[in-house]
Amino acid sequence: MPISSVAPQLPDAPPSLDLTGKARIRQAALQLFASKGYAQASLRRIAQRASVSLALIGHHFGSKLLLREAVDRWIVRRLGEAALSSVDLRAPLAAAAAQLAHGYQDGLEAEPDMRAYLRRTVLEDVRGEAQVLSLALEQIRQILGQVPEAMRAGGPDPLAPWSAQVFVQVFGQLVLEPALRRDAKRRAGSETLPAGTVPGAPFAASPGLRRPRHADAAAVPLGLVHSR
Repeated sequence: MPISSVAPQLPDAPPSLDLTGKARIRQAALQLFASKGYAQASLRRIAQRASVSLALIGHHFGSKLLLREAVDRWIVRRLGEAALSSVDLRAPLAAAAAQLAHGYQDGLEAEPDMRAYLRRTVLEDVRGEAQVLSLALEQIRQILGQVPEAMRAGGPDPLAPWSAQVFVQVFGQLVLEPALRRDAKRRAGSETLPAGTVPGAPFAASPGLRRPRHADAAAVPLGLVHSR
């Protein structure tokens, strides 16, 4: 899938000058990483977009790699806050997992730059250099680990199938969203469908999760996780 077909153009407006210099740098980096890719987003362009000096980027982040790591941690923290507010930790594990997936999707629906960056990361980061996906998966495990049913579950890794299902539901749909949107536009005969929406099936309205068939397995490869 060509990246140019799934990555949005740069937003018309740069980061608000009401933000602190550090926040503007982070936001500008996110926008450029999303639209141009990490390799093509130079620190000079990030500084120009954030209306700051190169020296200020060095002062706050040290290097381009450390800046990306800061962006990754910020994304996961923001999404985690949104997702956790949607989860009833007293619910059965299956219900909590479904709520968590919907919470992540709701958070992403409101953040087009995050969606574009995460989509590009999934498609381009074949060497696993970006940490955002591993951070997100670990966060999913930490949240589900607070559910009483998970605490009582036996086996060496009872969270493996559930965390994998949440991860695949959120990030799998994220990657496929452009194709779904193009198909929906073709079916609806519309050329103006907003990004992040599919007629009759909003981005945040995925089916709930069901108990994995491999729920008792110690570990489940992502490609083998499925529902009844």
